[in-house]
Amino acid sequence: MNRTESSAPRLVQGEVGPGLLRLTTPVILGISANIVAGLIETAFLSRLGTEVITAYSFTFSISAALMSLSLGISIGVSSVLARAAGGGNKQKVKRIASDGILLIGFLTILISLIGYLSIEPLFSLLGADASTLPLITEYMAIYYLSVFFLAVPAVGANALRALGDATISGTIMVSGAVLHVAISPFLIFGLAGFPELGLSGAAWANLLARFITFSATILVLHFREQLLSYENLSLAKLLRSWVEILAIGIPATATNLIGPVSTAIIVSFLAEFSQETVAGFGIASRIEGLFAIPLFALSASIGPFVGQNVGASRPDRADEAMKLSFKFSFYWGIIIAIILALFNSELVKLFDTNPTVVNSASKYLLIVPISYGAWGALMMSSAIFNSLGKPLHSTAMSVGRLIIVYVPLAYLGKLFLGFVGIFLAATISNTLLGLVGYLWNRSLYSKKNADHSL
Repeated sequence: MNRTESSAPRLVQGEVGPGLLRLTTPVILGISANIVAGLIETAFLSRLGTEVITAYSFTFSISAALMSLSLGISIGVSSVLARAAGGGNKQKVKRIASDGILLIGFLTILISLIGYLSIEPLFSLLGADASTLPLITEYMAIYYLSVFFLAVPAVGANALRALGDATISGTIMVSGAVLHVAISPFLIFGLAGFPELGLSGAAWANLLARFITFSATILVLHFREQLLSYENLSLAKLLRSWVEILAIGIPATATNLIGPVSTAIIVSFLAEFSQETVAGFGIASRIEGLFAIPLFALSASIGPFVGQNVGASRPDRADEAMKLSFKFSFYWGIIIAIILALFNSELVKLFDTNPTVVNSASKYLLIVPISYGAWGALMMSSAIFNSLGKPLHSTAMSVGRLIIVYVPLAYLGKLFLGFVGIFLAATISNTLLGLVGYLWNRSLYSKKNADHSL
C-alpha cells in the first residue's frame, strides 16, 4: 500500500478536536517560520533607511496578489482532492494533484511575464514616487523570477493537507524560512565577501530559498507520497481536471485577489499623507501577520478536515470542527487585541524609530485588532465554503467586506479623520462581515440540518 492509499481516512476517524489540532500544528509552525522570516527581513532592511522600507512596503500588495493566485488554485485542488480522498477515490486523488501542479506552473509563468513588463507603470499608479520607484523596480524584477517556485509548493502543501498530512509540508516551509533568513544578511549587507545588494539582495535570498523549497516539495510529492503521475496524459483528461479545479479555484482566486487589490487602494490613500505613513502600514501589517498565525493556520486546516468528512458522509464531524474553529477565532482575537493594545509602540520601534512611521503603525495596531475575532470567523467561513464546493459564498463575503464596505468607508475616513479613519474602516468591515460569515455558515451548515444541506 502506498502513502496515497493509506492517507484517505486520516481525518475521518478519532476525536475531532485532537484531529484538527494535529492537522493545524504543523501549519502553525510553517506559517510562523515564514512570517518570522518576513519580520527578520524587514528588520534587516530597516537598517538601510525608511526609504528602503517604504519601497518594500509598496511591494506587499502585488506579492500578496501573486500569492492569492497560488492560494486560489491550491484551494481548488484541496477541495476536490479532500472529497475524493474521503470517498476513497484514490485514482482521482493522484490525477487532481498531478494536473493541479501543471496548472499552477502554467499560470504563474504567464502572469510573472506580464507583471515584469508592467512594473514601473503599475507602481507609479499605486503612488510610488521618484525616490522609491527605482528600488521597487530592482526588487520586483528579481521577485517575479521566484513566483513559480513559490506557487508550486503552495499547491503541493495544500494537496498534502487535503490528505491529512500537514507534517511534511510544515517541515519544508520551516526549512525554507530558516534558509531564507540565513541567506538574507549576506546578500543585503554584503557579508563574508558577498556583494552588498541592499533591497535586491532580499529578493535574491527569497529566490534561492524558494527554489530549494520547490525542489523538496516535488521530490516529496513524487517519491514519498506517489502523487505525481503523467502516464497516459492527454489534453482532454488534463482539461477536465483543470475545469474541475478551476470551478473552485477561480472564485477562490478572485476572493483572495480582492484583498491585495483593496490593499493597493488603501496604500494609495495612505501615500497621500506621506511615504512614512505607508512604511508604518507595512510594518504594522508584518506584526499583524505574526499574531494572526493561528487564525491563518486553522483556516488552512479546517477546509481539508471538513472536506474529507463530508466526502466520507460524516457531516456530524464536519459540523463539530466548524464550531470549534469559530470558538477559537473569537477567543484568540480577544487575546491579540489586548496584547497589541498594550505593546504596539514597543513592537513597532523594533523595526523603525521614525516618529511618523511609529505613529501610523501604532495607531493601526491599536484600532484594527479589535476586529480580529470577527476577521477569524470570516476566514473560517470562507475556508469552509470553499471546501464544500461553494466558493461563490466566500467570494460574496470578500466582495462585501472589502469592496462594498472597506474601501468606500476608508475613502470617507480619509477625508474626515485622516489615516486613522482608514484604520477605523478596516475595523468596521472586519466586524460586520465576520458576523455575516458566521451567521451564514451556521444557517446553512448547522448540525440539525447538516444531512439536508451537505
